[in-house]
Amino acid sequence: MNFIEKAILKIIQHRVSNWFALERSLTSLNNAYQASPDSPEKSWPNPDRIPGGGEVPFSLNNLPVVGPSLSSCISQGVKAIKSINSNPPTSKHTISEGQLRELEELACSLGIGAIGYTQLAPNLIFKDRAVLYDKAIVLLSEMDKTAIMKAPSVETFKMVMSTYDTLGRTTNLLTDHLRSMGFQAQASHPLGGLVIYPALAVAAGMGWFGRHGLLITPQFGALQRIAAIFVNIDNLPITTGNDHDWIAEFCQSCGKCIKSCPSKAILEQPIQHHSGRKTHIVRERCLPVFVKQQGCTICIKECTFTKLSYDEVYQRYLKLKHIPD
Repeated sequence: MNFIEKAILKIIQHRVSNWFALERSLTSLNNAYQASPDSPEKSWPNPDRIPGGGEVPFSLNNLPVVGPSLSSCISQGVKAIKSINSNPPTSKHTISEGQLRELEELACSLGIGAIGYTQLAPNLIFKDRAVLYDKAIVLLSEMDKTAIMKAPSVETFKMVMSTYDTLGRTTNLLTDHLRSMGFQAQASHPLGGLVIYPALAVAAGMGWFGRHGLLITPQFGALQRIAAIFVNIDNLPITTGNDHDWIAEFCQSCGKCIKSCPSKAILEQPIQHHSGRKTHIVRERCLPVFVKQQGCTICIKECTFTKLSYDEVYQRYLKLKHIPD
């Protein structure tokens, strides 16, 4: 790398480090909900690895492709933290049916494909991070299937990072709208975030984990990115069950994501942690290929839930189990 290239990566590292310092500062706030002792560390993105040019997606090869989206993600991530100072000093704690419908209609108009509600478990909060409220509004944004089917490609990579950016902007807009309605709220940006997003969405009853560790939903299969808004609203329609756990059994019989992974990063059997959390991917294998290919995404492309609808896969599952439909 020449001097200019090193300087660019140093500037990016500085911006991401400042963003994450703001996230860590949340742990010092009174009454914040802290991570549990068995919470995982936030391992991606890692600012310390950016100057070497190998951290996804902060590499010199990737910046010309997704630089504007990345820059916006950093700005919107910083806004998500700083904007908590815009919360109303006193807050409502109940939301009317009309207000909830208004929020959901606004979210839909801004491109949100599905919304869920859940109680936040402390072991889903990353270590050295905290959130202000323990009720979560979970937001899903669909990725473009046409671009996904071209993976690995520059077009796919651009679309993925653009989805992160758009969802981050939308999450901040919806958080501001909740504040205008009189509620205190905290946005969590989809790029990295403050919590483990797939597990949060599963807790909200929105879907289940594939063997690649990604969320699979009826609406989008594996084609979504996830964000959240944390609120102090006591009467959200929180989901207490999940009808999608059959996905785990079907995926066990499939394994297309494992077979197609060019870096052999997806584990045949996930690592089971004491907290119940599972690790599906070896990041040290996945990330170098992701950087080299300017985005990989082959596991999503080859996922059966990408190529077939949720109902079609369910019918396959019933046949596999010899269950009448």
